[in-house]
Amino acid sequence: MLDFQPVKKELIDTYKSYYDYSGALGCEFNFVSAYLWNEEYLLRIAFYDGALIKAYFRDEQRVWGYCMPSGGNVRGAVEAIFRDAAERGQQVRIAYMSRRERDTLEALFPGRFAYTEEPENRDYIYIAHDLAALPGKKFHAKRNHISKFYRTYADDARFSTLDRDNLQDAAKVMALWCDENGVKPETLGEYKVFAKACACFEELDMHGAVLYVHEQPVAMTMGCEISEKCFDVMFEKALRAYDGVYAVINNEFSKTLTKYPYINREEDMGLEGLRKAKLSYNPAIVYERFSAVPVC
Repeated sequence: MLDFQPVKKELIDTYKSYYDYSGALGCEFNFVSAYLWNEEYLLRIAFYDGALIKAYFRDEQRVWGYCMPSGGNVRGAVEAIFRDAAERGQQVRIAYMSRRERDTLEALFPGRFAYTEEPENRDYIYIAHDLAALPGKKFHAKRNHISKFYRTYADDARFSTLDRDNLQDAAKVMALWCDENGVKPETLGEYKVFAKACACFEELDMHGAVLYVHEQPVAMTMGCEISEKCFDVMFEKALRAYDGVYAVINNEFSKTLTKYPYINREEDMGLEGLRKAKLSYNPAIVYERFSAVPVC
């Protein structure tokens, strides 16, 4: 079997060397995120003849889905996936593929796979300037939400980018959000991952912000760079008592990210409300995802 190992923080730059970052926009390129989430999703990495293979496990033995290999001998790595799956007594499933990865797989193995869309795993990618400036009629409702928020709270609202001195305020928003939604923080995977991100905030070059009302933190956001072209917003939480607060934290943080042409706000997880919220910001790209299984 392939020697799958947990994602290691000290190997992030090594993992990235197997990918072409010249046009990287999708979350498959974000190995900071892979490290942070690897225990929640049992994400593991193996190497084969100059190629890197990611896989999501159900448990220590069973694979939920392999990812499309990247790097050197991609054909050989896919063939190694077939052998690995056979040794585990399961069918091959290659999941979370971008359209480009799907096309590569089909070119290497024409007619060998059947493909299915994964709409719940699509990334929503936005033009950074659009989220910062909210131009034109399509953002009219967002501008109204933000105006109402600032009319309501006037000089009592304050925005601050994250650093070591106010990370605890971002964590407080996360805890209050859990309480507001009847969730115990210790049972929420995202809460654990967020705590891990805070512990490595500077080392992983994370960036974020907190929004305050009456000097109390009411919204937070945090993420990291995917590439020079794209920033990944990994966490965003706000307290619903403050009408318009999500629009404000999104807009204010986007103003700090204008060196990036694009902002990736990740997937909707198949949740209708989240899908509508992401579409309401008029994504420039809905980054498709696919899975593949052998047809014979």
